[in-house]
Amino acid sequence: MRKLIIAGTALIMATALSAQATRTVSRNVNRNVNVNRNVNVNVNRHYHPGAWNRARIHAGVYHYPHGFTYHRWVVGRPLPRAFIAPAYYYAGYAALGLAAPPSNYHWVRYGPDLLLVNAANGNVVDIRYGVFA
Repeated sequence: MRKLIIAGTALIMATALSAQATRTVSRNVNRNVNVNRNVNVNVNRHYHPGAWNRARIHAGVYHYPHGFTYHRWVVGRPLPRAFIAPAYYYAGYAALGLAAPPSNYHWVRYGPDLLLVNAANGNVVDIRYGVFA
């Protein structure tokens, strides 16, 4: 019985070695390295996601709070608390085709721009640049 086990083990090892020796390695020399490369030739380089592409609204003169001047805001940055006041909220968003803000969010006029701001933490959520003339 012991001789059978040793012979069987030797036979399995011999076939494994011979299979390994006869295996051929295929090298694909015609590989395409640009398969997953997304090249969009129709890129609009003049597209600005927050730009207002409609007629500008002629509203009254805008007065910044004392000590503030124009600054181009980006999404995610907190707006100073001086601007999160009812005096700066803009209620005419529906006439502009903008969605109503969720609860605790407000459209805030900031110079020529309109910002959607979270009133709890002051973070800017959405921006429309150049809405007001």
